[in-house]
Amino acid sequence: MNITNIAIQKRTTIFVLIAMILISGLYFYITLPRESTPDIPVPYIIVTTTYTGVSPADMENTVTVPIEKKLKGLHDVEEIRSVSAEGISTISIEFLPEVDIDDALQKVRDKVDQAQADLPEDADDPIITEVSFSDFPIMIVNVSGDVGLVRLKAVADELEERIEAVPGVLDASVIGGLEREIRIEPDPERLAAYEIPLGELLALIGSENENVAAGNIDLPEAKFQVRVPGEFQDPKEAQNLILMVRDGNPIYLTDVAQIRDTFKDSESYSRINGRESVAISIQKRTGENALRITKQIKHILSEDRSQVPHGIDLTVSMDESKYVLMMVSDLENNILSGLVLVLAIIFISMGLRNAFFVALAIPLSMLISFIVLRVFGMTLNNVVLFSLILALGMLVDNAIVIVENCYRHMQEGKGRLEAAREGTTEVALPVIVSTVTTLCAFLPMLFWPGIMGEFMSYLPKTLIITLSASLFVALVINPVFASRFMKVRKLRDVKRLKKEGGLLTYYSRFLNFSLDRPGMLLIICGLVLLATVVGYRKFGHGIQFFPDADPDRAMVYIRGPEGTSLNKSDEITRVIEQKLAKYEDIENYVANVGSRPGGFFGGGSSGSHVARISIDFKEAEDRRESSRWVLQQIRQDMKGIAGAEIQVEEERHGPPQDPPINIEISGEEFDVLAGISQDVKRHIQNVPGLVDLKDDYEQARPELRFQVDRQRAALLDVDTVTIANYVKAAVMGRKVGNFRQGEDEYDITVRLAPQDRDNLQKVLRLNVPGPRGEPIPLSSLARVDYAGGLGSITRIDQKRVITLDSEVEGRLPNDALADVKRILSSYQTPVGYGIAFTGQDTQQKEASDFLIKAFVVALFLILLVLITQFNSLILPSIIMVSVILSLAGVLIGLLVVGIPFGIVMTGIGVISLAGVVVNNAIVLIDYVQLLRARGLARRDALVQAGIVRLRPVLLTAVTTILGLIPMATGISFNFREFRLVLESESSQWWGPMAIAVIFGLAFATLLTLVVVPTMYELLDSLVERMRTKTSEPVEQVVDSN
Repeated sequence: MNITNIAIQKRTTIFVLIAMILISGLYFYITLPRESTPDIPVPYIIVTTTYTGVSPADMENTVTVPIEKKLKGLHDVEEIRSVSAEGISTISIEFLPEVDIDDALQKVRDKVDQAQADLPEDADDPIITEVSFSDFPIMIVNVSGDVGLVRLKAVADELEERIEAVPGVLDASVIGGLEREIRIEPDPERLAAYEIPLGELLALIGSENENVAAGNIDLPEAKFQVRVPGEFQDPKEAQNLILMVRDGNPIYLTDVAQIRDTFKDSESYSRINGRESVAISIQKRTGENALRITKQIKHILSEDRSQVPHGIDLTVSMDESKYVLMMVSDLENNILSGLVLVLAIIFISMGLRNAFFVALAIPLSMLISFIVLRVFGMTLNNVVLFSLILALGMLVDNAIVIVENCYRHMQEGKGRLEAAREGTTEVALPVIVSTVTTLCAFLPMLFWPGIMGEFMSYLPKTLIITLSASLFVALVINPVFASRFMKVRKLRDVKRLKKEGGLLTYYSRFLNFSLDRPGMLLIICGLVLLATVVGYRKFGHGIQFFPDADPDRAMVYIRGPEGTSLNKSDEITRVIEQKLAKYEDIENYVANVGSRPGGFFGGGSSGSHVARISIDFKEAEDRRESSRWVLQQIRQDMKGIAGAEIQVEEERHGPPQDPPINIEISGEEFDVLAGISQDVKRHIQNVPGLVDLKDDYEQARPELRFQVDRQRAALLDVDTVTIANYVKAAVMGRKVGNFRQGEDEYDITVRLAPQDRDNLQKVLRLNVPGPRGEPIPLSSLARVDYAGGLGSITRIDQKRVITLDSEVEGRLPNDALADVKRILSSYQTPVGYGIAFTGQDTQQKEASDFLIKAFVVALFLILLVLITQFNSLILPSIIMVSVILSLAGVLIGLLVVGIPFGIVMTGIGVISLAGVVVNNAIVLIDYVQLLRARGLARRDALVQAGIVRLRPVLLTAVTTILGLIPMATGISFNFREFRLVLESESSQWWGPMAIAVIFGLAFATLLTLVVVPTMYELLDSLVERMRTKTSEPVEQVVDSN
């Protein structure tokens, strides 16, 4: 082959190239950014609008609906989902995966700009953000202790500045603590006595606390800038403000209000491991190395721990680097363990020198891959590392075939150069074809749509890069080493032949026996395949979407009835914290009372009635029990807690996944939707395996409605907005300015004192100014009614929706979902209302549909390559039998190991096998063709090809299998700590795919060595008989060329 000949002639250049690959490959491996999961683009854009104090129903009507109407005109939109809660509207737009997100972002901005004319004037401008995995924090630093929130926040603020200075940190935000506020608390009775409207007080403070730039004055000596400073230098200055002068007597602000240097009301409480805390959330820039950043931050923390006041602890939670290190270390150990097994079998079977030539393919191919990954801006994550494990055994396949063939030519008496040239050229085409067929299997997976496709696309990308690199090593580098260093060890060869003689004898006898009875053998194979399928249908372990792996994190969501006070929610949360404290396998638990992030892309609810507790488990090897068992116990503990709805949710590995049971009930009237939701819950609540069954419908929250007497207000020339603003200022407060102290800035707020704003009679005594400034009490303009309103309103594609979801425990989610569907199959909803199964059910169908199509496309591409190589339809058909045999092997493997068929993991394993198992058949059939072209009879050629190719065929299969054994069994060796690992955490996730490839390849390889020659014998004999009976041309198995 030309490229091989050139490489052999320019050996020095190749040796220099190898040195460059080693140096640059190691450098790029060390500097590659590490992540636990791929940082993939997310086709989501969020539009957030705040309108303080407005009810969810009003937010829906005045903000959400107008924006949705404009967004409806966007193209390439998958779904528009909105949540209208008190004072906030969140709209998430999911675009089709192929959409350019920057272009989509601009189009969303244009649509929102068009909608702003229809929004209330006092609503805040909508904020438009693009969702990215890099937006999520890489770690949270918790500052905790018993020294008070003021001191904790001060320490957190100091830490924040140092952390933000770390290169690669995008943002560090302090969450929690007390925020200083200058609060002016008017006394309603004093204001009424002096007949001072609240609005005058608001206007006075706002106008007295302002710096004004008044231009410039040119004086003879210079040009001066003119300023009128008015901002307060001290909060006490406000005490002496004169509201009015009555009968010659000034009325000061302190006569009607109290000025307090205090803190804003707490809307949430935070604790870590039961201790009061303030958190620092840290985000990294896209493409930065999370391990390097977190290492520097931990160094800062270690320095500060010795300097912080006594009683203050710095604790890291949600530490992404811990899981990155654990995952990377786990997968690296699997790679090295597999590498040792692969090298061991190569050295045993091929001898030290030849094994060295073959072994070169592994490090060189991987190092080339690291270079290419870095060039294309990819990171080192769990998908990339598993791809390298999957490729590990396949990397030496090409090298084994070429080195073995070169060595055989040397045994025939040829020199090193001639043997290297002819040995490589003889098998170059089948080696290239076998590599191309493997790549063809992975190629369709590059077009997997959606977030899941983006996530899993790192697997085919890495495999295509790595296997292409192995082909380059086999055709260029291996022949160079063979031409320079290969030697024939006759004594060793004699010993080896003695060892292999028995195996070859048994194999040739069985092959001859099979070739004499091709029909019988094929019938037996057909029965075996049929028995396998029937056996799996009867004794199989079901189907699952993704494997169940022990979670590293979990969340406990707490939701009380609407109107539950913050203190009551805190009381319930403390009870849960006490129960969590007894579990030794929990490293940290962080409680946030009064706030709860919603789903993956926004939404959800917040308020005094909700809370959440995030749980970090210890590392897998340090746990006494599995984290899944701990979660089961926690769920049992939660059953005895009254006063709130509690849900325990594990963090799932892999791409974003919805709940296993997710039912969307759509319609217009929420009362009807709520009734259907409760009815559906009653129908399915006893389905085995369902846990934490809940809906997102929030019961009517208690409201006090100030009903304005419009007729009386109109007669007094007072409008409804003015009345509403007075009530809002009294109850919620109004910011009237800022107080600056150094670089810090604090709000100055006017608001009634708690004892006054919680007293309706005092609120109603506030005066509203009439048309001539005369005071008019609120009580004469409005009455107070008790009512209820919605907690939050969810809409999907402009329809109101209540979502019912559940986790599944103790059985496969697919089985539980099948029971739910069976129960609800006859359920009738009112006209205009509907029930849809979404969540994992939709994701699973999409993944299954794609993988089936990808498998069909892969088979077609492989078949096309084979037809091109052999210029025949019959030979490719014979070779493709290997794929069918591998499917039977996969099912046998699942039955033996006792695991379900994974839609994604097993599905990808089957597709991978399609490209791998045909390789041995290609090498075998190609050599049969070569021998027949040299004049051997069909039977002799088949037996001779089987004997010659037996060892390389078995070797290539065994190396691929051994490379995956650590991942499939979970047993590997920790080379850093020099100890045996009996349960690799990553094997829980990737193990099913490894098992599918191992059993499918083993079964297909063993049968390929017999079934493929037998089919060849049968079909070729049929062709000969047809040729003798008819004069019409019949396709020959052997190409006439």
